[in-house]
Amino acid sequence: MRELLPLILPIFILMGVGFLAVRGNAVSRQQVQALSLFVLNFALPALILNALLRQDLRQTLNWSYVAAYALGSLVAFAAVFALGRLVLRRPLDGAAIAALGASASNSGFVGFPVAHLSLGSVALTALPLCMLVENILIIPLALALGEMARQEGQSPRRLAAETVRRLSRTPLILAIVAGVVLSGLGLRLPQWAATPLALMADASVPCALFVVGGTLAGLKAATVGADVTLVVLGKLVLHPLAVAFFFALVGGVDPALLAAGLIMAGSPMLTIYPILGGRFGREKESAAALLAATAASFATLLVVLSLVLPGAG
Repeated sequence: MRELLPLILPIFILMGVGFLAVRGNAVSRQQVQALSLFVLNFALPALILNALLRQDLRQTLNWSYVAAYALGSLVAFAAVFALGRLVLRRPLDGAAIAALGASASNSGFVGFPVAHLSLGSVALTALPLCMLVENILIIPLALALGEMARQEGQSPRRLAAETVRRLSRTPLILAIVAGVVLSGLGLRLPQWAATPLALMADASVPCALFVVGGTLAGLKAATVGADVTLVVLGKLVLHPLAVAFFFALVGGVDPALLAAGLIMAGSPMLTIYPILGGRFGREKESAAALLAATAASFATLLVVLSLVLPGAG
């Protein structure tokens, strides 16, 4: 617990700054929304592009790991999506955002530090592989389903064309595609372009957490209780269990790398989850789920660590 606290406490501190800023009328909710657009359209794409460019996909790919982590993430996504649609009767975009929260981990800012602290350098191998699954599969899938919700009633052919058109103009998707292509080719940006990209990327996390806190300032928990419970249980319980199952099923993954993957899966959802949810008007539910999952991850990560670390029990 003493080791986890310094890793997670800064997240709550930055959320608290945003919360108090809005509650104290130092910042208006309209200004928070504007900052959210900055993160979504500029800082977050820079973060993802910068992360993908820092690795060489030709060298880091472990297909057994990627397959198991992707299958586990898809199971968590599909299960929460189905429950959201069939049990809670949420619209398509609401179910898609809930599924995103249950299947995309905060691998960079929670999972990686915890894995590196407990397992060492193997975390450096696990991190880019998890980010590939999150950025190439899970996030685009959720955004595509959300965009489809905006065009319900159209013919399947026109629906698909319109969804692709919308996604092709989304900065987040453009950053993912550019990062995969450049990294796959082993290309790097010149210093004059890499430096401003890194500076923009560095702004994404504190700004996103400030936005989350500001969003929570106007949250009515009673209106989102069922959604929050579904997302948190999906993320902290179903996701790591599904990933563990497929690691066992697929095989061929080094035990240390497997342990790092379970720590990643047992982490709370993406820090920018409420920003992505806000694209479809789900920022309040997403912010509440992030807050609850981050708090509960103290317990779940301790359970995961007790299972994967030699002699931890």
